[in-house]
Amino acid sequence: MLNHKMTLIVLLTLFLLFQSSSAVSDEVQLVGETNEAAVEVLASAPNLVTNISLSPDTPNILAFGNDFTVSFNYVTNQAGGVRIFARPMTGSILTPHYAACPSPLYPAPSGAGTCDITITSGNVTVDKIRFQILNADQSKLLFQTTIPVHYKFR
Repeated sequence: MLNHKMTLIVLLTLFLLFQSSSAVSDEVQLVGETNEAAVEVLASAPNLVTNISLSPDTPNILAFGNDFTVSFNYVTNQAGGVRIFARPMTGSILTPHYAACPSPLYPAPSGAGTCDITITSGNVTVDKIRFQILNADQSKLLFQTTIPVHYKFR
């Protein structure tokens, strides 16, 4: 049986296997277990967020202003570094009244990051987290995906 981190690796591997060269997607879906070849493809991707973890766990109910934290690893082929944004979504739009971390410049070729996210008002449910990797000056989208979550704010 796969543990939580391996499940996320599987999700991201499947995303890579079924995406066009632009590396822009909708929602990643888990459809099965991975193998060594798929993990190798994942490791060689030019710009990718991996090993995503959430705290507190999802699903969860949070009070307005209480954060949940997204932690991740990344790889990039951008010598000048990248900016990585994790943003809450409700349906197909950014969740109203969210507050989230800015992105530092993450250096090549790999590393780790975290982002605290909260909702300040409104009776909403965050059902996805969108990850975007942009080049250093934010002029080019290099990678995008969403992961399913369930955080109810009230």
